[in-house]
Amino acid sequence: MLPIKKKIIKWRRPTNLNEATILLVDDEPDILEIFGRWLELTGCRNVYAARGGEGALAIIKDHPIDLLVTDARMPIMDGITLVRHIAWLGTPIPSIVFVSGFGDIDQREMHGLGVEAFLTKPLSRGQLIQVAERALQERSTLWLTPMESASRQSMDIRIEKTGKTTGQDSIRLGRGGFSVDYSGPIATGEVAFKCRLPSEQREIAGDGYVRWRSKSDNKIGIEFALLDASCRSWVLEEIAVTHSRSFIPSLL
Repeated sequence: MLPIKKKIIKWRRPTNLNEATILLVDDEPDILEIFGRWLELTGCRNVYAARGGEGALAIIKDHPIDLLVTDARMPIMDGITLVRHIAWLGTPIPSIVFVSGFGDIDQREMHGLGVEAFLTKPLSRGQLIQVAERALQERSTLWLTPMESASRQSMDIRIEKTGKTTGQDSIRLGRGGFSVDYSGPIATGEVAFKCRLPSEQREIAGDGYVRWRSKSDNKIGIEFALLDASCRSWVLEEIAVTHSRSFIPSLL
């Protein structure tokens, strides 16, 4: 049974990898040693390690963690179960990176619970450090840089009605992207998007990645890569106000 949900505590997360408190979780001691060494070479000073989800959960309850890098598949309590427990704690959600040799993880659920990135074993030091730095970077600067290549697909979404019932059911904003009703053709990967909110005379526009798509209920989840100047300020303000614990909400 999951623990009873407690009062949420907020704190300001460091944006510098060297100042962040990082927790590594893996059932293989060699992996923990290698990842720890890679982070130390980058200048990280506050790195914890746990050989399973139960040990990680105990550390998270006692220490504010800025970045969690966890294996997805472990005995007793794996990374998936760990993330589900973290979602019900009163502690702030750290930036979470999954590392796995398997591709059968439900990204819709995990992004909804706060997971920001997925890395596949084996991986290089450069891959780990790049993803860790991106996870901690301020959104106000992260979403300023255009993607290296132009998106090969685009989508134009119009929310016909917004309000306390319809609007919240049609689109939801998270820390790193949004989910929305969409029945048109779309594939996972890079996308240029424009999502119009007529009643508020606003739109969310930019470039990003379709991270998941559900054909059963016609919903998709999009991660931001670049936000247009026309919407960047109000989207950042909205994220700051809502304090979403999801990276990309599931929109269930």
